[in-house]
Amino acid sequence: MEGYIMHLKDTFQQVLVNTIYRCNRYFVTPSQSPWDYMTCTLKGWSPEVPCLRQCTFNYLENGYYTNSQEKYLQGKTVRVRCHDGYSLHNNQNTMTCTEKGWYPPPICVRVGLPCGLPPSIQNGAVRHKKDSYQYGEKATYTCNEGFRIYGFASIRCLGGKWSRTPKCISTDCFNLPSFDGVVLTGKKKKSYRSGEQVAFKCQPYYQLDGSNTIQCVKSKWIGRPVCRDVSCVNPPRVKNAVIQSERPRYQNGERVRYECIGTYDILGDVDVTCLNGTWTKPPQCKETCEISEEMMKKHNIQLKWTTSNKLYSKTQDHIEFICKHGYHPVTPYRTFRTACQEGKVVYPRCGQNTG
Repeated sequence: MEGYIMHLKDTFQQVLVNTIYRCNRYFVTPSQSPWDYMTCTLKGWSPEVPCLRQCTFNYLENGYYTNSQEKYLQGKTVRVRCHDGYSLHNNQNTMTCTEKGWYPPPICVRVGLPCGLPPSIQNGAVRHKKDSYQYGEKATYTCNEGFRIYGFASIRCLGGKWSRTPKCISTDCFNLPSFDGVVLTGKKKKSYRSGEQVAFKCQPYYQLDGSNTIQCVKSKWIGRPVCRDVSCVNPPRVKNAVIQSERPRYQNGERVRYECIGTYDILGDVDVTCLNGTWTKPPQCKETCEISEEMMKKHNIQLKWTTSNKLYSKTQDHIEFICKHGYHPVTPYRTFRTACQEGKVVYPRCGQNTG
């Protein structure tokens, strides 16, 4: 505490016993006398703050106050007025008596002259405009529709002059961006208003991935249409086949048709489709099988279902034989039903009956 106890005999004091104390210089008791009594209670000493600062105030440099009182106790606040162009510390208009004295100190310091009307700007105006502004006061600008603030929206009075004013610039968008594989759907304009959308479409051989629009938002274009190349080139080569009406490039979903040459026969789908830049599986051209009288005579067999001695059969087609009259199977019965395998046939054999 800012004081001392008089005639203290013991370190500990009994409860409800009064003790005389005196405050240091510039401090007084709560009753504003040089000395007073302190009482030991169950909660500690009473009064809790036995010595309060006494602040003296009889002059305000570069300002004035109307109260004639000169002395104030700790915690008391005094309202003062500074001359034009002056202010207390931190632009305050009150002082408080603290344990260390007045805060802020009772001095009005020069802070600058007031300012007149804020400067006018194109396409904008001052919000809540006044005829005069004190040093440090702010004025805030707003822009007309279709424009936005460039710089700081608020300016400050700095001793008769304003800080740098902002500008109101257009929120329109210019220079329409270009994208790979994308073309504009409508007519191109010199400028676009904020909020306006522009639509695109994909060029031939391209496919849209996502949105086809971009939007002007406060001078900036938002969005990016993406068109992927889904065309196909170079249809798969198939041995012993030709492509009908071949072209250098095909759109997504287009087909090419294959045709086998000579005695080769097609196996699989004759059409191959372009799907998202990739060709579907191509067919194959396989050699056909020729079955003649010479081969059947050698093996003592004949065709089961025809009287013709010459037949062309496709790959994987089944062919059935039987023994000629007076002959019996030599090879297993399953061999009498065979298949054409890329121009080759495995023939069954029959032997002559005896007895």
